[in-house]
Amino acid sequence: MTKSIPARHLVLYADDDEDDLQLVREAFDNYASNVEVLTFPDGISLVKFLEKREPLTPSPCLIILDINMPVLNGKEAVKEIRQIEPYQEIPIVLFSTSSLPYDKKFAEKNNAGFLTKPLNTEQLARIAEQFLDYCAEDIRRNIQKKIL
Repeated sequence: MTKSIPARHLVLYADDDEDDLQLVREAFDNYASNVEVLTFPDGISLVKFLEKREPLTPSPCLIILDINMPVLNGKEAVKEIRQIEPYQEIPIVLFSTSSLPYDKKFAEKNNAGFLTKPLNTEQLARIAEQFLDYCAEDIRRNIQKKIL
């Protein structure tokens, strides 16, 4: 009997804060064994990556965007991504220190989730699980949770 290797799921994350990029990478590393997180320093880098992605390469199961970034902020990036045909329905989460109602409304209006960045590392364990709640059910089932 052959065992199949679980598929790797691709998560894309754009943020200009290296500490936040590291936090999310660690959250997924600690939570799931078959998730790969690709990071970008701004929204435009992520959008260009999506535009150049080869058709047969795996599509991301989730896109995470900081709201406040240089070059192309998270809100602008959401609008750009929603214009690219294969990514119109990909789950997007705005991940920000903001808890302003208009930022949450923007997310709802643009078919995106909204999570507030944690204040301390004790909340780290919940971050990956909260992000994955936005993914499709079949992807959530396929994610291999690590036993802590």
